[in-house]
Amino acid sequence: MNKYAGIITAIIVLGMFVFAGVSSTSGQVIEAPEKMISAPDVPADMQAGNFTKLEISPRYGNFRLQPGESKEMTITIRNREKKTVSVKPDVTIPPYGEYMIEKEWITVTPNSTDIGAEGSQKFTVKASIPKDASIGYYSAQIAFTDEVIPVPYPQPFPSYVHSFSLSIDVWTPPKIQIMPSYISDQLEAGKEYDYEIRLKNTGDRAIGISPKMSSDDSMRYYGPFGQMTSALTDDAITITAPQSVPAGATEVVKVHVKVPSDAKGYYNGWIDLGIDDPSVREWEGRVNLNFNIWKQPIDPFVKSFSLKEAAPTTIEISSSFFGMYPWGQGTKTAKEPSFETSLEGVDGKAELKVVKTVIKGSVSMGSEIPPWEIESTGIYQEMGTQYIETYSADIPAGEWKLKVLPRNTDRFEYTITIGG
Repeated sequence: MNKYAGIITAIIVLGMFVFAGVSSTSGQVIEAPEKMISAPDVPADMQAGNFTKLEISPRYGNFRLQPGESKEMTITIRNREKKTVSVKPDVTIPPYGEYMIEKEWITVTPNSTDIGAEGSQKFTVKASIPKDASIGYYSAQIAFTDEVIPVPYPQPFPSYVHSFSLSIDVWTPPKIQIMPSYISDQLEAGKEYDYEIRLKNTGDRAIGISPKMSSDDSMRYYGPFGQMTSALTDDAITITAPQSVPAGATEVVKVHVKVPSDAKGYYNGWIDLGIDDPSVREWEGRVNLNFNIWKQPIDPFVKSFSLKEAAPTTIEISSSFFGMYPWGQGTKTAKEPSFETSLEGVDGKAELKVVKTVIKGSVSMGSEIPPWEIESTGIYQEMGTQYIETYSADIPAGEWKLKVLPRNTDRFEYTITIGG
């Protein structure tokens, strides 16, 4: 069966059940309304799926153009009929989308032709964007025949059988560079933290800004464990910023976070920078905020182990590296992880000697902005730091407990090496 005929048959059968008023789930019969709106007549040849056999390659295209630019591509149509088929491309605009394209932006050549039996024809599709076009996403459809997929109900836009879909992303290079685009950190309840967002204007005129907390709550109630209650409210975050960024200059937006003493959990949100530049789309002018709010532990972690005989023992403790948010570009506060470590046996504590300390870190120079586009001041963003401490001790046989009280880290690893 032709695939279109199958679709049409399924729609008609479904419509028969709906209009008959039969509920398959409850077994109840619902009375039909007094007046029904009849479906449009479907031609007999269309019901049987007798559409003209044309192959269109490709069926989709995507252009990314700046205002004033143009681009073209080639589409090939093959006639699989045993007779000549007339083709006349028509640019149609769907009545929905972010922005509405103008038909004059799209030209198709040739504007009509006859394709012989088993023959083919190439068409050139050219998009020309006016210089005053708005930044955004546009879409158009090119129908090569007037054949449509028939349906038993009205449609806002016909489903053409022989069509090509074109999407166009109209853009301009942003004149504002944002660094960083993410602020992610581990915060302690009752403490205060400061962050900076650097905005560089690469354009030739001043660009106004108006940073504020976003009013969209869609992100705030989700964390790594699903839905949650937001750990912070917007009044815990204070934003200080100038009104504009002069041409060729860099300005700083300051973010101050005052964490309530009883706060715990996660906060997700973003700062809308309010950049007055059409080249920066709404979602591009944001800085995401991701915070994990916690309290320092009071009681240490305890690991019990036993020695059958006296042996030199090495213990290695390492802090977490990335914390809760290892992705993207982040900002970390300058807190150094540390450990209060002890080794206790039945007869008292063993003397632990620190024999090695390792400090590791990861530094970004701008994952979204090329390093050569950023000033040297503020270019380095420390993504995370890891501290590793190695202890040694000579301990006798018996039962032992390793106790570790971590500071400024949300996780750590330990290694106990006996002998060697």
